[in-house]
Amino acid sequence: MQKTIKTYVINLEKRIERRSHIISQFETEKAYKINLVKAIENTNGALGLWQTIVNIIQNLAPKQEEYILICEDDHEFTKDYSITKLLNAIKEAQEKEADVLLGGVSWFLDALPLSENLFWVDRFTGTQFMIVFSKFYQTIINANFNIGDTADRKICSLTVNKFVIYPFLSTQKEFGYSDATEFNNKEGYVTEIFEKSGIVLSHLVKANHFYKTI
Repeated sequence: MQKTIKTYVINLEKRIERRSHIISQFETEKAYKINLVKAIENTNGALGLWQTIVNIIQNLAPKQEEYILICEDDHEFTKDYSITKLLNAIKEAQEKEADVLLGGVSWFLDALPLSENLFWVDRFTGTQFMIVFSKFYQTIINANFNIGDTADRKICSLTVNKFVIYPFLSTQKEFGYSDATEFNNKEGYVTEIFEKSGIVLSHLVKANHFYKTI
């Protein structure tokens, strides 16, 4: 029997169009147990997002679960998505003692191909689709969130065990604004940076294949 993934979708109550969008992403998927979570509003949008993530892990996530999925309401499945690919990636990430598995990233600094469909990443941006493993819960709960921090940068600083699925199974839908990251408000910017990150990873895959044949 296929495991049901406990899924927590973060949505500001006033963002009705985002709520409709994210519900549409999961409405035909039976593998997810969806919980809509009212985002904590803060004048510092990044802090509000982090506080909401901590609240999910501390107060909502079942302690017996090996992992949960935390989604932001702009998550969008890519053409490469399938539940089988996701579950296979989760299994592989668990075997590599992952703390976090990302469905797709908008930017990264360093990446290392571990298999056909899994990369280790160092610094990254993009928490719109994030599998969080239970052994990492307390680290997140205990973390200090400082002025200038963002959720993705904070996670980068808390663990080296971060992985991303390739090809990306998740991207961010353009809404023309961002509630957490002001820099993402430029129209078309988010789509562009996700595409560029995917292209760079594809080049790393090709290079890896090439040197294996030498």
